[in-house]
Amino acid sequence: MIKFNFLKKKQYKLIQLEIHLCDHCNLNCNKCGHYANFVDKEIFTDINQYTNDINELSKKVFYYQIKLMGGEPLLHPDINKFIEVTRKAYPRSRISIVTNGILLTKMNEDFFNTVRKNYVAIELSKYPILGNKFSELLDLIDDKRVMLGPIALKKRFYDKLNINGTSDKIKSFKACNSNYVNQLWNSRLYTCMACYREYYNKKFKTNIILPDSIDIYKASAKEIIKTLNKPSEGCRFCNETSVEYEWSQYKE
Repeated sequence: MIKFNFLKKKQYKLIQLEIHLCDHCNLNCNKCGHYANFVDKEIFTDINQYTNDINELSKKVFYYQIKLMGGEPLLHPDINKFIEVTRKAYPRSRISIVTNGILLTKMNEDFFNTVRKNYVAIELSKYPILGNKFSELLDLIDDKRVMLGPIALKKRFYDKLNINGTSDKIKSFKACNSNYVNQLWNSRLYTCMACYREYYNKKFKTNIILPDSIDIYKASAKEIIKTLNKPSEGCRFCNETSVEYEWSQYKE
């Protein structure tokens, strides 16, 4: 049974944290906001490092919403451990798994038991490629008695990348709807998911500046808040408005 302790009165509270269980994906979407389509090999987050990281972070800041995602999180063989470790570190947060659902029918009963026991929701992303199979996923979630989170319709993707880095960083930051969605990646906390542009840089040999980040072990709670709540040079590589694209799979 989960013990729901009261929050520390002086603990800093943030809105949302996203964690990649793996950086690669099984769908290869064009204009992927997490740049998984440019990850050319399997990259799994280490559960031992993650356990240390999430426990350290929980001592300093509280997140109302935590999303286990990627990439495609159901690819990770230790997904059950990530669920348990996250719930233990953040007993009062809303925790969900964000998935395209393709592998959901192949998950064993232990997975669904772990999801139920830890009060974790499954957030499905509805891609056109799923077609009529999407209703089967909804039935499966209902049959397994697990919580269904918000459904994201993925008919379109939106891209803000400014490859030249000529945007006004302050205006870009203020216009951004992702600057409250922090990323925990390799023991560092990043302002937003643009940190995964590292894969874009590797793919196209560019030098896009990533969002500011901070070492969670060296930083105090106040330093974390200060870093995450201000524009950075990386904001120059985001336009204020997005370009809309119909969903498609990435092709070289």
